[in-house]
Amino acid sequence: MPFLEVKGGPKPHRIELDGSVVSFGRLPGNVVTVDDSSLSRKHCVIEFVDNAWQVRDLESRNGTRVNGGKISVRRLRNLDVIKIGKLEICFISPEDAVLKAGPKEIAPDPNTPIQTSQLPDHIAKAAADLSFNENLPSIPLARVENVSRDRPKQKVALPGMDISAKDPLSRKAAPVANTIDIDLNSVVGAGSLGNDPESRLRKICNESIEKPFEASDISLVDMRGQIVHQAAAMGGDGDDDASESIRVFRLVLLTALRSRASDVHVEPRMDRATIRLRVDGMMVLAAEIPLDLLRRLLGMVKILCQIDTSQKSQVQDGHFSTMTKGRRVDFRVSLTPAVHGQKLVLRVLDTSNSPTRLHELGVLPWMYEKLRTMANRDSGMVLACGPTGSGKTTTLYSCLREIDVETRNAITIEDPVEYYLEGCTQIPIDHKQGNTFANILRSVLRQDPDVIFVGEIRDIETAQVAMQAAMTGHLVYSTVHSRDSMGAIFRLLDLGVESYLVANAINLIVAQRLCRSLCLNCRKAVRLTSQQLLKMGRAADGMPSIYAPLGCGACLGTGYRGRRALLELLEFSDGVRDVVLKRPTISDLRNVLEQGHYITLQKFGFQLVAQGVTSFEEVERVAGGD
Repeated sequence: MPFLEVKGGPKPHRIELDGSVVSFGRLPGNVVTVDDSSLSRKHCVIEFVDNAWQVRDLESRNGTRVNGGKISVRRLRNLDVIKIGKLEICFISPEDAVLKAGPKEIAPDPNTPIQTSQLPDHIAKAAADLSFNENLPSIPLARVENVSRDRPKQKVALPGMDISAKDPLSRKAAPVANTIDIDLNSVVGAGSLGNDPESRLRKICNESIEKPFEASDISLVDMRGQIVHQAAAMGGDGDDDASESIRVFRLVLLTALRSRASDVHVEPRMDRATIRLRVDGMMVLAAEIPLDLLRRLLGMVKILCQIDTSQKSQVQDGHFSTMTKGRRVDFRVSLTPAVHGQKLVLRVLDTSNSPTRLHELGVLPWMYEKLRTMANRDSGMVLACGPTGSGKTTTLYSCLREIDVETRNAITIEDPVEYYLEGCTQIPIDHKQGNTFANILRSVLRQDPDVIFVGEIRDIETAQVAMQAAMTGHLVYSTVHSRDSMGAIFRLLDLGVESYLVANAINLIVAQRLCRSLCLNCRKAVRLTSQQLLKMGRAADGMPSIYAPLGCGACLGTGYRGRRALLELLEFSDGVRDVVLKRPTISDLRNVLEQGHYITLQKFGFQLVAQGVTSFEEVERVAGGD
């Protein structure tokens, strides 16, 4: 069996390659976590593909090198040396046959069938399900050291079955020994072959590429920070209602974390309830549960959030968190009465799935330098615009993390505070107490701030105070809802802000969208059509084909996995300020911007299409109107 010799960390160690993916990066979820700022959160993976081991770079910050050369994907040979940051990894394959064929399957002896007690539980259950008669002999299933997604189907002999029949599994088949194809991937992926909600959720969890922890590792923490259910101590194997509720609830949370869902929707219907996940901005059906289980799950959530369990006709909000091997994830809870009962929505606040620094946003080099320069200025305003859920706050948080908070006083005003920023004073908005953005902002200006983050500009009062602060020696970040960067200017003018304030206070406007990235496991190449070639223009020069989504288990059948930001930067030059001071029009602004370095959201997206990162249809969906 091949293995890796890892050097350059705290101590050299060996990693046996058993067919599973070995991931490297700064995130705790990686198989090899490296505390090295030069590495990306998810840097590279070593995986078994097409009967060979390969190393694949995950568009990392500083790249991955094999034998001194930079690579994107490279098949590994014996004694190849992989260099990532400070780590030096040597790929060693003791036998050339193992390198060519990958992990081997041990052929069974037909005279000594393997008993199901020797198999893993999920394979043993599958074997039991295939026994139609207790008098039939044991099925000699192959022992498999590793089951890869790309592995061919294993031939399994079923005595007394005739595959020539219309129904090969019929009891009326002729009593001859033949073989049928059984996909071991479906056996391993499904865990249990039933259609109950736990099986559906486990199937999604098992398809995940990264599995840093299991459901039994999740501890539930209530809103006061008290552990209500300890990891590996709840759920048990009992069949009572309480243990089932806790077991399913932990499985729902595990499914959300492994699928990188931003929200979990538990919706009551007439005769059942559905669990849907918002993954990469799209809703995906995960499972269906009976209504009595829904009622028990709602009761658990209310206890965690310390919400009145007797109230079912009111809108209720709360929060709780989970602890898993030192990793904390917060969940924001919203309960709303619907026709068939209360609908539950959990917002997953998991910082490990979102970029934290500017270099992790995946922007063009000149855009990165521009954002970094603006983030370190002493005064002015950086304004992010786009619809809800387009990543505006994440981008501005990344800019705030570029600031030296040891020497500068940074204060944020948010509604609500979702993520903790080290070294910043974060203030939540409380409308019930009369604490609006404008009121808190006036108070903050007396706190000697250097940098102020205003969650959103909703009215003229907030806009005027924020822009006056930007003109009097403060660096101000904020967001506004508009379609694009030029639309943000007209939005502020429409609110009633004086044109001289807009022209002199703003340094940079960032328009943003989030587009889904193609799943690298299943994307397929398609030829460019004449209409696509015309729209993409220079971005498609010399390209005969682009990539399109296909769908597999790893991406929940959507064809996409993860998201990338599309950015449009509008820097306020003297020419732009002159236009804004007059009565501006879109054509006037565009004429000035085209003289500089200005790329629209759609053009940025078409560059990602040309690189194979996303699809043409996805860019048209999120930025087609530009």
